[in-house]
Amino acid sequence: MKLPIVWPLGVVCAIGLMSGCGGNDNVPIITPNGPTASADDQLIPQSDALTSDEAALVSQADSEPDPAPKADL
Repeated sequence: MKLPIVWPLGVVCAIGLMSGCGGNDNVPIITPNGPTASADDQLIPQSDALTSDEAALVSQADSEPDPAPKADL
C-alpha cells in the first residue's frame, strides 16, 4: 500500500527540484560605485600592550604553583 503513495510523491519532488535547477534566476550583480577599501585599510590598529585585567590574570597565573605530574598507571 505504501508504494502507490510514495511513487507519486517522489515524482512531484523530483519535478520540483528539476524546475529549480534551470539556471535562469536573473540575480542582479551589484558592483560598487565608489572607491573600495583594501584589506589593509579595513584593519583597526590595536595595541599589543596588555590591559590591566589581562595583566592581573597573568600575574595570578604566574603566582600559582605548577600542578604535580600524575603518575602513569
